[in-house]
Amino acid sequence: MTLACAESVPEPNVKSLRASFIAQIESIDLVKDLEVYGDEVHFARPDGSGADVDWRVRIDSLEVGPWAGPEVELAGHVVSRWSVAGRPVSVEVGPDGLVTDMPFFVLDAGLAPECWAFWDEEAKTWGW
Repeated sequence: MTLACAESVPEPNVKSLRASFIAQIESIDLVKDLEVYGDEVHFARPDGSGADVDWRVRIDSLEVGPWAGPEVELAGHVVSRWSVAGRPVSVEVGPDGLVTDMPFFVLDAGLAPECWAFWDEEAKTWGW
């Protein structure tokens, strides 16, 4: 008798947070050739001229913990360093708030060098 393994249901932990973060990068329009090397994610995406540019994202830390909001109990916190064509993407906090040269296609995906995801218990997934 052979038992089939049931598909595992994601749990709200750093492993699922990491996988969701990488999947969120991969879901960005025009991202291609995504490869993961440990805590580094490499991909290509066209720049303004249409030429493919190499991106690298280094995941520095992943944390999952309680959130004090009324609709969400758990949150994931990801800290990462991004570079494009070998140049670091800058992020600074100034008197007027956050200043970055992170492109809109990354920010629109809910990602940034420091970002939060919220665990949806019903859907068993992270939301960005």
